[in-house]
Amino acid sequence: MRLILYVIVGVVILTLLRSVLEAVGKAFSGASSSGSPPAAGAPRGQAPQSLKKDPVCGTFVSTATAIQKTKGGETYYFCSAECRDKF
Repeated sequence: MRLILYVIVGVVILTLLRSVLEAVGKAFSGASSSGSPPAAGAPRGQAPQSLKKDPVCGTFVSTATAIQKTKGGETYYFCSAECRDKF
């Protein structure tokens, strides 16, 4: 009986803690934005990005941070220099 009570109290405490952390996270993300309106369809404070699949390892990488290589008029996106070199 005591174990069930401890589990219920633990779940309630974790739920409250999660709510508080989400509120704090939203407050900080709102405070860190530049003040300009976000781009259409983008989350607040972030520029829109697209993901491309690395042709070597299959990892999805952001076009903004990926290593790029153009071959035959087509641009390929890689997660690392090692994948680019293997390609």
